[in-house]
Amino acid sequence: MNLLALDTSTNRAAVVVATTDGVVCVAAPDPDQRHGRNLIPVIRELLREANLTVADLDGFAVGLGPGSYTGLRIGLTAAKTLAYTTGKPLVGLDSLEIIARNAPGEELFVSVIADAQRGDLYVANFARPGPEAPLVRTLPTRIESQAVWAAGLTVPTLVLGPGLERLQTPLPEQARTAPAEMSWPDGDRLILLARDVWAAGRRDDPLFLEPQYLRRSAAEEQWERKQPAS
Repeated sequence: MNLLALDTSTNRAAVVVATTDGVVCVAAPDPDQRHGRNLIPVIRELLREANLTVADLDGFAVGLGPGSYTGLRIGLTAAKTLAYTTGKPLVGLDSLEIIARNAPGEELFVSVIADAQRGDLYVANFARPGPEAPLVRTLPTRIESQAVWAAGLTVPTLVLGPGLERLQTPLPEQARTAPAEMSWPDGDRLILLARDVWAAGRRDDPLFLEPQYLRRSAAEEQWERKQPAS
């Protein structure tokens, strides 16, 4: 199938177009990318590279976070608009699971973290039954304090994700960090996860698909605290 997948949960967007004949066109990551300004031109260029039009696409996949509130809204709005315009199906993906796919096949335990601010982390844990086996989620994506998360790393674990940049809690000796380039959504891994979800038969209703925020923004919480008590 012809599939467009994108993730804008971090400041390094992953955008990829895959075709029925096996061509995979991946946008080069840009850490200074401005999603609101650049996303549609990037999609247009990938479609041109793949020799497709939007009408040729059979479906769409989009990362739902957790991650940047603004980035997630931009990516999901673009994906919903394309799905509505073409009448093609859409699936939402966990952005931390996209990053987990970067882990080498010999890693049996993987923990992906992203900065949830206020000293907390977004966390997702995965494991394999053996080397090169598919990763299986062991705990749901959630918010934890850095200390609680680190204390839960009781087996040899590869840690990756954009949260490493803000990590202040020392890791236990059985945990080790991945190289920096593994800590961001990757287009090639994104399309593999999108295809797996698609092959499993899942489809989401664009009307009800929402970002996976897990918590309200700081601005929303500040506004609520300023409201008079009822």
